[in-house]
Amino acid sequence: MDSRVSMIASEGNEMNRNNPSGELSPLEHVRFLDSLNALTRTLLLSQDWNTTLEDLAFNIRDLIGADDCYILGWDEERQWPIPIATTAKLDFPFSEHTLGRDAINITASALREERVLSVEDARNSLLMDTRIASQYPSLSGIAVPLIAGGHKIGAVIVGYNTVRQFTEAELERAEQAGNQVALALWTFQQSLEIQQRLKESNTLAKIEQALSETERIGIGEVLQLIADSARELMPHAQKSVIHLLDEEEHILIARAVSGFNALDKEINSMRMQVGEGIAGQVIHEGVTVNVKDVETNPHFLFSDSQPTFQSLIVAPVQSGQRPIGTISVQSALKNAFSSRDADLLNALATQSAIAIENTRLLETTQQRLKEVNILYEISRGLAASLDADQLIRDMIMLLQQSFDYYHVQIYLVDPETRNLVVRHGSGYTGNELVKDGHQIPPGEGIVGHVAQTGEPFMTNNVDEVLFYKRYPLLSEVQFELAVPIVVNEQVIGVLDIEQTGEHNPFTTNDLHLVTAIAEHLAVVLQKASLYSTLQISLQQEKKMRSQLLQSERLALVGRLLASVSHELNNPLQTIQYGLFVLRDEAGLSSQARQDLEIMITEAERMSALIERLRSTYRPVYPKEFQSISLNELIEDVHTLINIHLRHNEITFALYPESDLPNILGMPDQIRQVMLNLFLNAIEIMEPGGCLTVETRFLLQQKEVLLVVRDTGPGIDPEILPQIFDAFITNKATGTGLGLTITRDIIQQHHGRIEAENDPQGGAIFKIWLPIEERR
Repeated sequence: MDSRVSMIASEGNEMNRNNPSGELSPLEHVRFLDSLNALTRTLLLSQDWNTTLEDLAFNIRDLIGADDCYILGWDEERQWPIPIATTAKLDFPFSEHTLGRDAINITASALREERVLSVEDARNSLLMDTRIASQYPSLSGIAVPLIAGGHKIGAVIVGYNTVRQFTEAELERAEQAGNQVALALWTFQQSLEIQQRLKESNTLAKIEQALSETERIGIGEVLQLIADSARELMPHAQKSVIHLLDEEEHILIARAVSGFNALDKEINSMRMQVGEGIAGQVIHEGVTVNVKDVETNPHFLFSDSQPTFQSLIVAPVQSGQRPIGTISVQSALKNAFSSRDADLLNALATQSAIAIENTRLLETTQQRLKEVNILYEISRGLAASLDADQLIRDMIMLLQQSFDYYHVQIYLVDPETRNLVVRHGSGYTGNELVKDGHQIPPGEGIVGHVAQTGEPFMTNNVDEVLFYKRYPLLSEVQFELAVPIVVNEQVIGVLDIEQTGEHNPFTTNDLHLVTAIAEHLAVVLQKASLYSTLQISLQQEKKMRSQLLQSERLALVGRLLASVSHELNNPLQTIQYGLFVLRDEAGLSSQARQDLEIMITEAERMSALIERLRSTYRPVYPKEFQSISLNELIEDVHTLINIHLRHNEITFALYPESDLPNILGMPDQIRQVMLNLFLNAIEIMEPGGCLTVETRFLLQQKEVLLVVRDTGPGIDPEILPQIFDAFITNKATGTGLGLTITRDIIQQHHGRIEAENDPQGGAIFKIWLPIEERR
């Protein structure tokens, strides 16, 4: 309180006590006016409205010389008084005392009649409600209306603790004081109003600036700015909340709060169904609701804990007619918010709608760009490459990087088992699943369900899916989206995306995107399949051409050999005959006879070689093919080479398969193949080596497999690719025709032969021959 005001007011109080008639001397009247002017000046220089009114109550009490003073505001909308400040010592907070529209009170009467009213006996007066009057110590009083420029501010009631009558002079002084105080309060209110408007304008400008930078600062920061502004701009607002509508769940979720602390229980209960509670009612009806007292509002939703606020105002946040959410402010005071507050909250709600729509537009645009980019990359890869595995890996990486998916994986259907086998997956988990050969039977889990039904499936709560199956490497998954990969109306695989609770839930946009990518994947896999089929066809054609060329070559070689062998055979027989005659001659020295035996042996070897060539390359006719037991033929050849094995200290091991089916062929030629392979192995091994022969029956291929393995030095890697070509050998005395003849014989029997080196040492020859078909 201003010291001059206090001093003059005390003097005025003393004058009133010493002058019961109410009449003031000229000097006293001057002092009264000085006190009133000082009081008015103090009002005009004040900065805080609440403190000013509290001081004003004491100043008026002392100025008038009353026992107590009561200051009340006026709610023009509801037409009832609002207790603000008093000097009286009461058993209850004066500001929380609600008088109501229907209660009889002297404040409403004084403002309605726009004049000073006096009550000589408050508890027996028509101007006072007896029940209300009994709650106050004052037994009599004067009600002074505070009206300035036709605007009703409220009233000042000066009270006395005794029953008394008031003189005209006292009423006039009270009226004079009221008029001057009303004018000062009105000026003070206008100043506060201007400051408030300026503050609102600055805040709205700040929000508009933030809206233009939403892309940079983010929607969360903009909404928080709006929530903070709502609480700061409204004098009685203590907390504010912005709820946004989750259209899929049809619930309101708090996205920005202001004025709450970490221990506030209300933060944990800020989710509600549309139509539930005040916020639910507002978004459902699209109108602003100002709740003066939550305890008396039927729509207010009480939780387990008692609310910390008494009044509430909620405005809808909407784009056109489409609801987006709500913005609300709370106060611990009853009747805290006015229509002006509602208008301001509506303005902030509009700003919130703009921010949200801008963000959604930006997010939608960015989402579409990402979708177009990933589809473009897939299409470009499809046009540039036939490597389906690489395209799938690139697509998985793009999906995870562009859309922050937790786990992406692709399953393909196994043609034989019909199980879904993971082909590729993202990150460590995907690599582990591929390494383990992870498979899912049709109908098991979400992936199996999609493969079985051929329809996409999306859930944001896997625990609610009855057929969901949780896998150890993906134990934290909460959301899952799976789409079938369909080619020619057949499901050939599933594109599966999974999210944890820390990631964003799936939306219909995700479903559309993944479906489009699955369609592109179907094209990729179909193209790869067609390319693979084409490659197989080309290989088959190449093989047939090779076989045809080989047949023509064999026929040509056969004709040539028949002619050459005939021409060679005649002089060779003459040479042999001459050598036999010379051997019977007497008188040959031992050296001559030894040389003669060598010539006879070489001549016989040449004759045998010519006969083998004629036999190998002569035309083969199907009627010459016989049913052959491969195991028995091996035993026969083993008997033939047994002496040779012992001489070279080579062991022989045979592992025949029991019940080995017979093959069709020419026994002499198959025997020749075995002799070539067995003798080559024996010649290449050191003493102590082992020749191993094994036979197997391959049921699915309808073939028998003959494996010949030695423990020699193996085949020189440089000649291994051409080992079956003519004149290729690593033996010092070899001709390089043995393996060529062997291959040609096998091919004549519709089989195939391969050579390789054993990693543990030695060479391995494998021969596949078709079995005899039983008719």
